[in-house]
Parts: sequence; structure tokens; C-alpha cells
Amino acid sequence: MAEQQYEYHVEPVSISPSELRDERYKLNELLNELAGEGWVLEDTLCITSSSLLFFFHRPIDS
Repeated sequence: MAEQQYEYHVEPVSISPSELRDERYKLNELLNELAGEGWVLEDTLCITSSSLLFFFHRPIDS
């Protein structure tokens, strides 16, 4: 049996610290939308206090 392969997606997000409360809901929408498309959150990288990268993967159908 062949080894499972994955495709990857990186989603950059910028959040103003003063708008964090409102932006949190947008982040939930983004994460839920991608999860609905089969993406699995693999990791999060904080670039600055207001810039994040979300790393996702999902299996490739063969």
C-alpha cells in the first residue's frame, strides 16, 4: 500500500493588538472554514506580536 501524501497550505494573518477582541471571531471563522474544507491545523508561527502564520495539511486523494 502506498504511503499517504498530503498537500499543505499556509495562511498569513495580521491582527492589530487593539482589535484583538474583534479579530478573534474572524480567526474562528477562518479556522472553521478551512476545517470544513478538510484542512487540519498543523502548526502556528508567531512572526511578530500582530503577525501569525497558520500551517495546514490535508490528505491527497490518490
